[in-house]
Amino acid sequence: MFDKANLKYFFIWLISLLLAGLFKLIGYSYPDVLIINNFLIVLLVFGPALLVTIILVFNKFSNS
Repeated sequence: MFDKANLKYFFIWLISLLLAGLFKLIGYSYPDVLIINNFLIVLLVFGPALLVTIILVFNKFSNS
């Protein structure tokens, strides 16, 4: 059903959904935590770079 070459993208997609669900659950439980502060800005800036790094590492290991 799934091509093995594209399996890593489904894995990253699954991790992203789990993180989004976790943040949503935390947001509903503790609404004061999500006030924009420096830590949240750092996450917003470096989060996409972390995802790109994960994709590059998966590409390197899959091509070996």
